[in-house]
Amino acid sequence: MRKRGLLLGVAAALFVGAVVFATFTLPPTYRATATVLVGNTAEINEAAAFDTAVGERLTRTYTTLAGNPNVAAEVARTLPSGLTGAALLSKMSFAPIERTQLLEISAEDGSRTRTRLLANRYAEVFVRRVNGQHDRGEAPTTIAVSEPAALPVGPVRPNPPLYLGLGLPFALLLAAGVVLLRERFDDRIGETDGDTLLGEPVLARVPVLAGRHSATRGEVADILRLLRATIDLSPAGRRQVIAFTGSGSGEGKSTICANFALTAAADGERVVVVEADLRWPGLHATFLGKNVDAPPSGLSHYLAGTQSAEDALHSHPAVAGLDIVWAGPPPPNPAALLASPRLGELIAYLRQRYDRVLLDTPPILLGSDATLAVHRADTTLFVVDARSTKRSQALRGLAQLRSTGTRVAGVLVNRVERPAVTGYDYPKAGSPAEPTGRSPAGV
Repeated sequence: MRKRGLLLGVAAALFVGAVVFATFTLPPTYRATATVLVGNTAEINEAAAFDTAVGERLTRTYTTLAGNPNVAAEVARTLPSGLTGAALLSKMSFAPIERTQLLEISAEDGSRTRTRLLANRYAEVFVRRVNGQHDRGEAPTTIAVSEPAALPVGPVRPNPPLYLGLGLPFALLLAAGVVLLRERFDDRIGETDGDTLLGEPVLARVPVLAGRHSATRGEVADILRLLRATIDLSPAGRRQVIAFTGSGSGEGKSTICANFALTAAADGERVVVVEADLRWPGLHATFLGKNVDAPPSGLSHYLAGTQSAEDALHSHPAVAGLDIVWAGPPPPNPAALLASPRLGELIAYLRQRYDRVLLDTPPILLGSDATLAVHRADTTLFVVDARSTKRSQALRGLAQLRSTGTRVAGVLVNRVERPAVTGYDYPKAGSPAEPTGRSPAGV
């Protein structure tokens, strides 16, 4: 419920609104009741004097007879409204009054005057019919209208206090049910708290970089520094070439890669970022591309053999120690270029010149491009979006990496809610990590 507060609030508002709307917009229904006395003969009165149950049994019998379709059809023929017997019977109800010889004949309708007319006309016709049968020796007793129906004072439905008293708690239960169903069938990664996810260690959780729960620059920078230290101090040793990938587009891998590069450069490392997503390059949409014109040439030209590795490198104008190999114009055959031995030669060349080589690769499930690129890295960080990545999709992505023997360092959960900070907060300025918003597809 805590995670689905917005959904709970919206669902509760909708259901409560529906209850209130129905309560005050339903057409009014009125009820009028005529009372009939059963057993108004000397024989019945004498029998009832010795056994009080005689009158009650007789009243229940006539209650059943009053609801006979033949009676309703006879009453309907006397009405000016043109009702059929079945339609009239749907508006009527019959009930004996316990421990008496009285029978109530009630009618319900949307008109006060018509309701009274239906109740009184039904009672009159029924009394006339039974008394005629008694005169012919076909009924054991006569009956009489004891009290005709009066004009209803107010509607019996809707009953606002009753409807609201029962409907509002029910609406809240329905809203809670919607939340529970949404949680049950939600396949997204969500806010995970464990040390492992999808069978891999959780290396870091990066807070939302923009929005109501946005993190400060210092928080993101410290998280990525800790991530770098975790990778370098692993039993496998320091990892120089790191690939960033995910299962699908829009998970923030390019933004994470850019922030990782920025913090490493701020800490004195010589860093190069290779934009290896040749189909939908997203690095330029991060803050690294802000006020920076992407050169007309890049990785695609180098892999095609029309440019040298030195010419493909471009220093970032605002960040010392950070160079970038931009993707360049999208080629018609990106997978064939990434499969070229020139990619391995480029990585080997960059290893000699830089402390850290970062590969911003395509999503692993969108073709073979990412598989070809991550295979050149020392390790791979698998980025998932806590808000949008489907668990089943991420599992397929990791399975694809494992099937090719890719070395996966672990999972990086992006766009989680900002963690609580106690004791002190991070500064809002002066940190190397720049806040960014949600990037376009592939970023």
